Amino acid sequence: MKRGIAGKHAPFLKAAVLFSLIAVLLLFTSAGKMEQGAGDVMRVGWGVEPDSLSPYIAYTQPAAEIFNLIYDSLVTFDDKLQPAPNLATEWKLSADQLTWTFTLRKGVKWHDGKPFTSADVKFTYEQMMESGLGLYADFLSGISSIECPDDYTVVIRTEKPKANMLMNTAPILPRHIWEKVSSEDLETWENESPVGTGPFKFVEWKSGEYVKLKANPDYFKGKPAIGELVFVLYANNDTMVQSLRTGELHAAINMNANQIKVLQQDPNVSVISAAANGFTELAINSMESSDSLGNPILLDTAVRRAMDYAIDKQNIIDLAYAGQGLVGTTLVPPDDFWHYTPKGDELRGYNPAKAKALLDQAGYRDTDGDGIREDANGNDLTFRFMLRADKTEEVKAGQMISAMLKAVGIGTDIETVDDGVLMDRIYAYDFDMFIWGWGTDVDPTTILRVMSTDQIGNLSDCNYSNPEFDRLLEVQATLMNKAERQKAVWEMQRILYHDSPYIILFYDNSIQAVRTDLWKGWKQIPEGGPYFFNLTTYNYLNVAPNTGN
Repeated sequence: MKRGIAGKHAPFLKAAVLFSLIAVLLLFTSAGKMEQGAGDVMRVGWGVEPDSLSPYIAYTQPAAEIFNLIYDSLVTFDDKLQPAPNLATEWKLSADQLTWTFTLRKGVKWHDGKPFTSADVKFTYEQMMESGLGLYADFLSGISSIECPDDYTVVIRTEKPKANMLMNTAPILPRHIWEKVSSEDLETWENESPVGTGPFKFVEWKSGEYVKLKANPDYFKGKPAIGELVFVLYANNDTMVQSLRTGELHAAINMNANQIKVLQQDPNVSVISAAANGFTELAINSMESSDSLGNPILLDTAVRRAMDYAIDKQNIIDLAYAGQGLVGTTLVPPDDFWHYTPKGDELRGYNPAKAKALLDQAGYRDTDGDGIREDANGNDLTFRFMLRADKTEEVKAGQMISAMLKAVGIGTDIETVDDGVLMDRIYAYDFDMFIWGWGTDVDPTTILRVMSTDQIGNLSDCNYSNPEFDRLLEVQATLMNKAERQKAVWEMQRILYHDSPYIILFYDNSIQAVRTDLWKGWKQIPEGGPYFFNLTTYNYLNVAPNTGN
């Protein structure tokens, strides 16, 4: 999923909401919407709101976080990010590894009071598979049939062994609501009042201001101690930090690195800079098709690798992001079982001399003495470089990259654009390079599939295609032996690293802060990880008002 930003699927919402400080102040005083006195009301500030409340439309982290709270999946993750029972209490796998039998929890009700049964699981999975829409459809690839011998048993058969079955976080949707939505309307039906089985019920989404949820008193894991949960949208991070310090907010997400020192001085606040499940990349148009409006020189992998050598990633992290992040290499973040680490001569560190030598060897030279190299036909190596105007850190990083590339003879024409313009250009194949980021999942298939041929024009934003990569993508999904699967996933990352459709700039840190004087029980998930956006509902279910103060 796109990290903390508007989604990147052409028919879908492209909200990059900005609003004034006045709107934020009014939020706390208007119509009693957000009373400050209630001790069990938690207010969380964030910089980006969901792009949709429909699992078939949304593609962003904020939306996925809301889905985790309203809906449940068959299997969830515990505080170590290991599979744990949820709507399914247990499961069995047949000896041939082609049949999964899930036993469902009894007595679960939808938020509208109707009973949850196996028919809801079958309906949800089949609708997602048939439509192919949303964040979760790929989790269901390889399923050949779903049967429900009774209300509390689901039998799923697969064409081949399915390695990520227990990493499937697809939200189970209520059949009695979604069966009324035609397949033609799935891409546009907004699900404005979502009904789930999850720990929180939906109350209200006032776009540009807040999303409000309330505790589900009948939740099968117990009613959360958070009686009401409100996610408040802030356009200005400094305002969000001030609201946190005054107690108007109880937690804050998406903060800037330069705000850490300020919050560290507040004894009532715990601020963390935790390794996030994601990365920031320089994406390069790698589309080998007449449909592409990108510069064809970028199809030369030697140019893309030379650019990687030319970029001082640590300097960018230090100056543009206040040191928060780790130098990037391959697609899966480090400290992950699936991460591939390039070593020796394969590793491309900052080396401008190497970049120049690689470009020389590939035949790109500055023949007219203007500082920019040309190809054999006299075309300059000058590329359009789009930066998101409202992301000051990315703009700074882009300016630094531009200077670094110029030092090795590669020119750039920087354009600062909003998210909507950027997405339109991406899906018209009318770009050369841009900076953006992805959030990753426990299952490596999720992020790897973004780079597959079948995602061009869909999730893919660099339009990369490699037949061997595509083949391995399907193979790894069937390897039940974890070590064997790791080898295939590593080889896929090695291919991507060599071809460089993405230059992974750095692995992100998520800067978050919580009020420890008002709420207790906060835990970083997994150990050393973030409080929020950690693929679990742990803190939402375990944090409680700190009545001792």
